[in-house]
Amino acid sequence: MKHIIVIGGGPAGIEAARTAVLAGQKVTLVSDAPVGGRAGWHSLLPSKVWLTAADTLGLMAETQELGIQTQNSTIDRQQVLARVKQVKAVWNQNQEAELAALGVELVMGLASFTDPDSVDLHNADGALLQTLQADAFIVTTGSVPRFPPKLKPDGRRVIAPRFASHLKNLPPSMVVIGAGPTGCEFAYLFNRVGVEVTWIVDEMGVLPQMYPDVGKALGLALVRQGVRMVQGQFADSIERTDAYITTVLQDGARYAAEMAFVAVGRLPDVERLNLAAAGVESIIGRIGVDGYGRCPTNHKIYCAGDVDGGWMVANKAMAQARIAAKHAANVSTAPYNPNSIVLATYTEPQAAQVGMVNFVDGVGRVRMPYSASLKTHLLPEGEGFVELTYRESDRRLLGGLAVGPHAADLLTAVALAIHLEADIDTLADMFPAHPTLSELAFIAARNA
Repeated sequence: MKHIIVIGGGPAGIEAARTAVLAGQKVTLVSDAPVGGRAGWHSLLPSKVWLTAADTLGLMAETQELGIQTQNSTIDRQQVLARVKQVKAVWNQNQEAELAALGVELVMGLASFTDPDSVDLHNADGALLQTLQADAFIVTTGSVPRFPPKLKPDGRRVIAPRFASHLKNLPPSMVVIGAGPTGCEFAYLFNRVGVEVTWIVDEMGVLPQMYPDVGKALGLALVRQGVRMVQGQFADSIERTDAYITTVLQDGARYAAEMAFVAVGRLPDVERLNLAAAGVESIIGRIGVDGYGRCPTNHKIYCAGDVDGGWMVANKAMAQARIAAKHAANVSTAPYNPNSIVLATYTEPQAAQVGMVNFVDGVGRVRMPYSASLKTHLLPEGEGFVELTYRESDRRLLGGLAVGPHAADLLTAVALAIHLEADIDTLADMFPAHPTLSELAFIAARNA
């Protein structure tokens, strides 16, 4: 039996600990915060509670098209915050209880390596608590927000995603800076709950890490919903007066609002780990690892999730964590396959992508509108598209895009087919429940 130490209590750390202990190993989970991590307590989970409320408001606004008469719907912010608190407590406590029941030892403290085999644990004041040794370490410490000096939040009138649990009062107007997944979600959220939104989208565009058509479609959809999009310039600074927050762009343009929301990127959280003592190097905070998560200069240390850089999404983190834990436990496992990870933005419409989607020679593409499915004609809002890519030589499925209701769910079948190395004709031969939105990927395959 090996002793495996998992450093970090977020989604990746939880998955790594669960997988390793179920593989028969002794597991210690070290975290500097309650189980759930930043994602569970401060960013991902709270934002999704708010987004669920926003989605529901949108559905209620469309009820007339379904022949249902309702009174004007409003949002009770205090009740949403109470629900945020409740869901956080229930979800994260359930996960902690599961790990404890499985036999995972939970230890609180800040971990830092002293050599390739040991970590010191300190409290928040820097006092040494204990030293732990292990046969393998899995680092899942996540990421921290990156703020240019002139765009730093103050937690009151300039806020960031981590303040989603504390939005007691929303202003009449908000400037949202950033057009990655988080910027998109909060521009949508604030607009849906009645805030006048000015959205600053830099020259890289909406969702720059996705295929361009996806970002363009989502941007247009949010503009139609009432978001004011200002595109093409980076935000340079924020000025504060008694009445307004003014965002100044690099070209000198100025946009005033009662509050500003900043979501311009994240960096791996590895500085506190003293990885150099374990013989591990990082470049701009990123640790390059192999397909099993092993650090190249020390195979006893694995990294999973945001600390590996790239797309910082929970499902990618959990997939890498499971593989790292199995490999560390000497359980046979395939290496991490980034092409089977669905990347999603939880706006309405949703935007999602999986696999290889760039247009190159030898790659076929087929795009279908959402209207190809009967289910979309039963919904008040069913605009969007699904696109599949496949290798023309052997028709092997390579990737998929979707913009529309439940786009992330829709691409799950595509991700599974890619993972199983199936061809597009195998997908075409399958007929899921009718009528459902899940049919769209299969309809597209039959049209390839």
